[in-house]
Amino acid sequence: MNTPRIAVISATPLAIEPAATAVRTAFPDGTVWNLLDDRLLADAQLDGGISERLAARMDRMIESALADGADGVLLTCSQYGSRAEVRDAVADGVAVLSADGPLFDEVVMMRPAKLLLVASLESAAADSGDRLLAAFETAGQSPELNRLVVPSAAKPLAVDELVSALLEAITAAPGDHDVVVLAQYSLAPAASALAERLQQPVLDGPAAAARRLAAAIPGDVA
Repeated sequence: MNTPRIAVISATPLAIEPAATAVRTAFPDGTVWNLLDDRLLADAQLDGGISERLAARMDRMIESALADGADGVLLTCSQYGSRAEVRDAVADGVAVLSADGPLFDEVVMMRPAKLLLVASLESAAADSGDRLLAAFETAGQSPELNRLVVPSAAKPLAVDELVSALLEAITAAPGDHDVVVLAQYSLAPAASALAERLQQPVLDGPAAAARRLAAAIPGDVA
C-alpha cells in the first residue's frame, strides 16, 4: 500500500489547507505533515528579500523534514522556491518541490499563446510572472502574459466568496486567454469552479505539485 508521509512547509496558514487537500487527493492513504513558520514572509519584507539567514532557516526546515522520514517535501511559498531548486535530488533521495515549479512546467507544456496570471498581491503577481516568463524563455516560447491582481482575494474568504471575487475580476479583464494560472496557493480552492464557469483551463500550484509527487514517489512506499 502506498502510504507516504509528505511534509508541507508553509509560510502562511492560508496555504496549508489547499496544499493538504491536493496531497490527500493524490495520496488518499498518505500522511500530510504540516510545518509552518509564519514569520518567513514578514521577515523577508524586513530583510528586503530572501536573505542568507532566511534561506538557511528554510533549509533547516527542509533538512528536518528529510531527517524525520518525509517521503516528499513541498514548499508552499513561491518566494522560497529557490531553496527547493538548489537541492541535490540524489543526495536527498526524495522529491523536494518548489511551490510553483511543477505548475510552471505544466503551463509551459500547454504552449499557450496568451495567458492570464491571477494573484491577490502585487508582489506575488510580479514575482510569479517574472519567473513564469523565464520558464517560457528557457523553453523557447514567448507567449503574451497578462497579470491580474485581485486585492479582495487577499483576505480569508469562503470558497464561494473567493470564486465570486476572482470570477468577477477575470471576466472583467480585457482580451481572451488560453489558460488562467492562479499564482498563489491561497487561491487554489477556486480553481475547479472557475474552470467550470469560464469553460477554460485554470491551473493551480497545489494540484500540479501533487501530481508531480504522485509521479515521483514509488507505489511501494509504506
